[in-house]
Amino acid sequence: MNIDDNIQVSPDGRTTVCGHCSATLGTPGEAPLANALVRENPSLAAGPGIRVDPRRFTDRPIVLRQAFCPQCLALLSTEVVPQDEESGRGWKLIA
Repeated sequence: MNIDDNIQVSPDGRTTVCGHCSATLGTPGEAPLANALVRENPSLAAGPGIRVDPRRFTDRPIVLRQAFCPQCLALLSTEVVPQDEESGRGWKLIA
């Protein structure tokens, strides 16, 4: 089952896997991207669509958070979020 273009549930339904190389990304009870490589940069690194320094609006640091497959390095997700918050992908597999 495809969760999105990059993340799938394995045929046995027990793990999330990379849609490009089938590397295991997460297991029941974990975040779906628990095994992903995560890179954080200042939010302005997101490109020209993010033009204003977030310090004008909040005291919290805002980051560009990207998750990559640990095997093939495909980009799995991108978020612009407060640095102290967990990923917006807070769902879990139910075994």
